[in-house]
Amino acid sequence: MNILIEELTREAARQAYDAGATVILPTGSIEQHGPHLPVFTDTLLVTHVAREAARLVASRQSGRSGPPPVLVAPTLHTGVSHHHLAFAGTMSLPATVYVDVVSELVRGLAGHGVARILILNGHGGNEHPNGTVVQRMVHDEGVPVVIASASYWTLARDAMQALGVYTRYEHVPGHAGDFETALVLALRPDLVHLEARRDPLAILQGLAHTARPGAFARAGGTTDNAAGADGEFGKLILEAAVASVADYLEAFAKVPTATGS
Repeated sequence: MNILIEELTREAARQAYDAGATVILPTGSIEQHGPHLPVFTDTLLVTHVAREAARLVASRQSGRSGPPPVLVAPTLHTGVSHHHLAFAGTMSLPATVYVDVVSELVRGLAGHGVARILILNGHGGNEHPNGTVVQRMVHDEGVPVVIASASYWTLARDAMQALGVYTRYEHVPGHAGDFETALVLALRPDLVHLEARRDPLAILQGLAHTARPGAFARAGGTTDNAAGADGEFGKLILEAAVASVADYLEAFAKVPTATGS
């Protein structure tokens, strides 16, 4: 059962939309992740979680005939990352442009009859802009679609709490620290350069500090030195995230649409 919109024919996409499939629109980033992680870290992680969650929902409904219950749109690789532009490899959209781009993607899906869209986020800088998209679609424009936005780590908070993630790692999700490094080690260890890890140059609490231009540059671009990153633990975190997102999708599918379905 193919859950990737990019691999479907137009006829298969139409059948899935008409059958009421939820569409996940993953949003990531292309931005520096310290000296040891690839610049597509956020995109890598959210794409994995989105696709595996869609597959898990389908497997839970294995007796169901017809198109898959959840489809995954191509990940939006470029996000709101101006706070990382001091570092090479970063590509960014201004928040206003980003909101317009995501809004157009949502309008297009809704125009084709998609009834439910989850904007699943993998980059902190996209969180508020994604929320703005939801507000625009629902309240400003009245687009006939059930829409939500959330970061995968937010949906997985309870599951990660049970795993002891917040006890083991101080910065969750952080930036290029223990948490993200563990997840990339779980998926693509060939892209992780542990020998290049280093301590941050300053304390960096979160995006609130980006009100001061250059905060990430002054901190060296990371929240912590990733000394505690463990790929096996990263696999457990990803499994928890996938299961949590799948649970959310199943609940989301029960939210009535504009037509009451």
